[in-house]
Amino acid sequence: MNDKKIAVIAQRIGAGHSAMWSHLGEIDVPQGYEVELIEVPSGGAVTATYQHAMETSDAKYKVYLSSGSILLRPSFFHDMLQLFVQDPSIGVMGLVGTEQLSTTGMFEKSAFLKGKFLFSDGNHFDGVFDGVNIEKTSEDVMVVGGYLIATQYDIPWRKDLFHTNCLWAEAQCIEFKRKGYRVVVPKQEEAWLLVSKSEVTYDEASLEIFLDTYSRDIYPLVSIVIPTYQRPHYFRLALESVLAQTYRNLDIFITDDSNDNRTEDMMQRDFSDDSRIHYEHHPEFDASGNWSRACAYDNPRAKYVNWLMDDDLFLPDKIAVMVDWMVANPDVSLVTSYRELIDGDGNKLPDIPSTKPIVKETTKLSGEIMGRNILLYQVNYIGEPTTPLLRKSLLLQGHDLGFTGEEGKYLIPDFPTWLHLCRQGNVIYLRTPLSQFRLHKGNDQLKLRTRAYGQISWAMAIRSAIEQDIFLHDLKIRRKTILQWLLFSIQFLQETTTNPEVREMTEFKDFLTVFLAMSEALRKGCQISFCIDTTPVLQPIENGK
Repeated sequence: MNDKKIAVIAQRIGAGHSAMWSHLGEIDVPQGYEVELIEVPSGGAVTATYQHAMETSDAKYKVYLSSGSILLRPSFFHDMLQLFVQDPSIGVMGLVGTEQLSTTGMFEKSAFLKGKFLFSDGNHFDGVFDGVNIEKTSEDVMVVGGYLIATQYDIPWRKDLFHTNCLWAEAQCIEFKRKGYRVVVPKQEEAWLLVSKSEVTYDEASLEIFLDTYSRDIYPLVSIVIPTYQRPHYFRLALESVLAQTYRNLDIFITDDSNDNRTEDMMQRDFSDDSRIHYEHHPEFDASGNWSRACAYDNPRAKYVNWLMDDDLFLPDKIAVMVDWMVANPDVSLVTSYRELIDGDGNKLPDIPSTKPIVKETTKLSGEIMGRNILLYQVNYIGEPTTPLLRKSLLLQGHDLGFTGEEGKYLIPDFPTWLHLCRQGNVIYLRTPLSQFRLHKGNDQLKLRTRAYGQISWAMAIRSAIEQDIFLHDLKIRRKTILQWLLFSIQFLQETTTNPEVREMTEFKDFLTVFLAMSEALRKGCQISFCIDTTPVLQPIENGK
């Protein structure tokens, strides 16, 4: 390998010469170096073309240029060599790149594109660059675009995978990263490259190959946590909706406290060959134990977590779409969406008040305002545990669910967790439905015992918000919140009149204690004081919803 030689491998324009043919003499050649121009056909199987050119040249440094691309910077070779020689860990240099490739696999849809291009029609592209460290001469990226790729090592192009004019650049960058090399974009005050603007056409087969081959290398791991209990038919549908996700890099944890072996037998028979699935059967657990096991699960490599109730469903693009929004918005603690309502047979149902979309289009919402409105109106705008994708690092210590961590047996797993996350960041609400919430006779929240749990949990959340002066900051809004709680509680009390057995439950007696305290708080400056036993007991609420 000749370390004093640079090969410019340029795609020809049709049957003519490459765009660099008449411009290469305008680029300064560093003293002691030589430059050779290798022209190759454009289009077609780019990986095979570049592989052949790479094998033809003995140059250590190679610059691959797409059809119509022209180097504008006279000192380009000097700048390229300065980066490569000073840092042998750099394998690839491009002029536009991204820190995180879109989950679609499409470079142009990625967030935070870095670098610059000047287009032949006079337009230009100016990406972001880290302005904090002004001394940086380059910035690390995941992949670079295919207009220009410069390398200082030869790594085979994946001609075995890609036979069209798409995804070859992204794949090559990942191949370099697999070998431990860095991929960078240099800091550019002015554009270094003139390109012929053209829209990349992605074929479905190449996208599928790319995502199957590289998802684990380039996308953050997402944990899907599924607690299940003795309804294998619904559970199977839920699990299959996870396996049908377009997002590949998943870690699927299932904890099952069924008294029988139907679910376990199904898992061993039909799903044991999927390495992403981690299944545990705990027939010795009660409902509380199963929830505790699910809450305690923590894959240290996972960046995001999404719960899935065993009778709900994900729609195929759910995780991919939500991860893209999470990556593009680092100030966001969770991404949620409109969810469809379905019945026990999977038929769509009309929205109920709690499932109606809260915005007309996808919107970023202030976590402070969202938390206030959840408490003020006592409506779970974010959705059931199935609905949102969560930034795992912002959950309670131990990645547990809850608002304060003190709810004990009165933890309703969704809205207290959303309140905690609303304290940590903002919320993205996607207007597109990405999950389905199943409403059927087995739903736990339809039962009066669960209603009592819910009212107590709301009261505990309101009390904590007032004590910590979060979300509910002034006396007027605190009074409105308490009055709303009392209104819902009176409705609940009316429903219990025809169910005298409910009034004998410990939960109902605790509810009366809380009801009295909330009523008294209106006379005491909204200071809420009650004491109830939150110690978990056997079967506090049934599994599921």
